[in-house]
Amino acid sequence: MYLLYILLCFDLVLTFPFLGKKTNYDEMTARKLLNMAAGAYGDQQQACLNRTFPHHDAFVVLTTTKEDCDELDNTCESYIAASDVMKELTFVFRGTKTKGQLLLEGLQSLHPGEDFLEMGGVNRYFKNGHEVLWPQVEQALTDPKYANYKATFTGHSLGGALAALAAARTAKQGYRRSDQIMIYTFGEPRVGDETFASNFDALIPNSYRVVFRRDIVPHLPACAKDKAWFGGGEVSRPCDANAKNKPYHHGTEIWYPDSMERGSHYVECVGQPKGEDFTCSDKIKFYIDQSNSYIWDHRHYFTVRVPEYGKTGCDVTQPEGKPGVFEQVVNKINLLTRTIGLE
Repeated sequence: MYLLYILLCFDLVLTFPFLGKKTNYDEMTARKLLNMAAGAYGDQQQACLNRTFPHHDAFVVLTTTKEDCDELDNTCESYIAASDVMKELTFVFRGTKTKGQLLLEGLQSLHPGEDFLEMGGVNRYFKNGHEVLWPQVEQALTDPKYANYKATFTGHSLGGALAALAAARTAKQGYRRSDQIMIYTFGEPRVGDETFASNFDALIPNSYRVVFRRDIVPHLPACAKDKAWFGGGEVSRPCDANAKNKPYHHGTEIWYPDSMERGSHYVECVGQPKGEDFTCSDKIKFYIDQSNSYIWDHRHYFTVRVPEYGKTGCDVTQPEGKPGVFEQVVNKINLLTRTIGLE
């Protein structure tokens, strides 16, 4: 009889997966927002929206913004979409676009973080990108027409970092209540330090960082590792939550360890250390000779190559296109290491 009861409970979990859920993460929402995030890489944002949302809850692009955000004249971009039916504003931020931009993001991570609204330190490049894009975000949030609209933030890669800062500011400065704010990001790097992460989580509980397999970008810049841990083997070390001024993740990781086809297994990473659950992707040890696969995972979410997919207006019938910035940089690094005999 007891065995029958166990089998019945197991069958219920398979039939109704939400019974075993630990968070409010919703894959259907994530897939829609991934399309919106992809759209930020091109100029066919409305086409992505039209292919993603049925007419009864259609989103319309309100504004697009493109501003210089560093000394090399690289740009940061975003767009804002609204659904009058769903009473929702969605703020979408583009990811890294050029090699120079990627280099500057990395160089800025070597410096101490800059204070962000007294919440803690954040990456200087991300903060500067946030500042140049914020005026349009603020304008939409304060428009009387959208006073009661929820605010959703999303982005891929760098776009995820910019989405996080915009969401944090929206909550911190009282433009929306915490229960009116939602954020889903894809392949988001670490935005700030542990102090920022803790304050972010206190403000915005409905925050999800989707990570595909061995995407390396969510592990950059590197956190401070717990030196007291002696696990060894084929896994890394846990992040040290006591290193308050070192890079550390906010929000809840949603890890897809195998694939991102519909129905694929994913893990809601609510274990310890908080924000850097060591049973999820943080346990991965990365090797330079496998870097191509790590970058492939970063560019592909929910079975599409994000930047190229967005440039087609989210048309699944179009080819993926040429290698992106990350692939080009990694290929050159691999060539260099082979040439000088580091492999």
